Amino acid sequence: MKSTPNRFRLSPRGAMVAIVSAVFSNPALANTGKVDFAIGNVTVTGSDGRGQPLTKGAEVKSGDKIVSSVDGRAQIRFSDGAYVSLQPNTEFDVKQYRYSGKTDGSESALFGLFKGAIRTVTGLVGRANKSRYQITTTTATIGIRGTGGLIAIGPDGSTLVTGTSGIWTLSNKGGTIDIPAGSAGIAGANVNVPPQPATLGPVVPPPPSAPPQLLPTIVQGDVVNLQGGPVSLLPPLVSGPAYELAGVAAGPVGAAPILPAGLSATNAVFDSSGALTSFTDSRSGTVYSLAGTQKDFGTIDGVLAWGRWTGQIDLTTSGGTTPVTLSLNDGLHYVVGMPATSVPTNGTFTYNMIGSSSPTFGNGVAAPGVVNSASLVGDFGQRTVSVNLSATAGGTTYTFVSAAGTISPSATFTAAGTGTSSGAPTFGCSGGCQLGVNGFFSGAGATHAGMVYQITGLLIGTSVNGAIALKRP
Repeated sequence: MKSTPNRFRLSPRGAMVAIVSAVFSNPALANTGKVDFAIGNVTVTGSDGRGQPLTKGAEVKSGDKIVSSVDGRAQIRFSDGAYVSLQPNTEFDVKQYRYSGKTDGSESALFGLFKGAIRTVTGLVGRANKSRYQITTTTATIGIRGTGGLIAIGPDGSTLVTGTSGIWTLSNKGGTIDIPAGSAGIAGANVNVPPQPATLGPVVPPPPSAPPQLLPTIVQGDVVNLQGGPVSLLPPLVSGPAYELAGVAAGPVGAAPILPAGLSATNAVFDSSGALTSFTDSRSGTVYSLAGTQKDFGTIDGVLAWGRWTGQIDLTTSGGTTPVTLSLNDGLHYVVGMPATSVPTNGTFTYNMIGSSSPTFGNGVAAPGVVNSASLVGDFGQRTVSVNLSATAGGTTYTFVSAAGTISPSATFTAAGTGTSSGAPTFGCSGGCQLGVNGFFSGAGATHAGMVYQITGLLIGTSVNGAIALKRP
């Protein structure tokens, strides 16, 4: 089973399909954005100066100023198909947004980012006339010759951009540079010094309430090198038997899953960076040796690690070793962590996504996608859990709010639900899309959580798979 960055990583063709098909058909929503997801403290202040909480389903329009606090995140979908995902501690302005359903020269998407960070995928505005789309900061102007990226404001006001698809432009008084997918650029506080290529892209602020002493979170798609590859930070996990692990890998259509979705843990082996290289499936006894390439890797707090392996995977049973090769559009998705201790016996906690693998189709039919948003609510008094998930793959966005799942005495959990698909009809669902989730709580006080998911019911007869790491305040 398979699982993109932050999230917002589409192939150029897939991005166009997603954008075109995501355009609202309801004329009442023209010239506006709609809040697909909001969590924590996020407020919107209109042009009349009146402020109010930003909630799911609310409309966003020209003149609105949106501010997220340390625990706030929001995702906005605009009527031309564009997406903007606000990270914590962010100030974002909709200076002028106009789209009547056609690109006739009257359209415009002019935004301001003055603090914090956003992930964004552009829509139809700017495709016919690129000057109609701009994001301004205090030190630079960002334009498009592409579709997706991550933009952040540094402590000194500098503007950092990572391209995830297409080409962005980064300009100030000193000059302009192009930022292709997989590269990064920075415009410093001195606006007369031309923007420069950057070794690292923006680092999205860590989830709310992360203690200052903790090392930065690594989130797939947030921190990349110039080749677009992941950059890992310590502390790593250390090899040993005492881990919880959730994993999934589908493999060829019609064949038995390489790793059925669910929990599996014994004898986890990690490399020096904390990436998982081998483990034993406690259900079957099969040893998985990950000899290929880890595409999406992250780790945090010495508690959790997650990733997606492609290439060769050796499966060893009592009958011998069988090599399996997964393509770059494929993968074995996993999240692994320390077992939870001092698990709460009451109280309800919200866990926000801190990282994910890129969603992939079980047969590798399309490029890896992106997890747009994910959260988990655990009610430890009732021993229930619910999951919100939005993921895009193959130009199709899948959205779920699960029914109440169950937290076991060992602090593992399962959940399921029926959701919707929108976008490319080829990858849509017959009837309703089905979501299955397996996961575990991790760390002292169950501060973290890891889960794998599988989306089934697709017309193409395969599934969408991935892994997600989460953390609570």
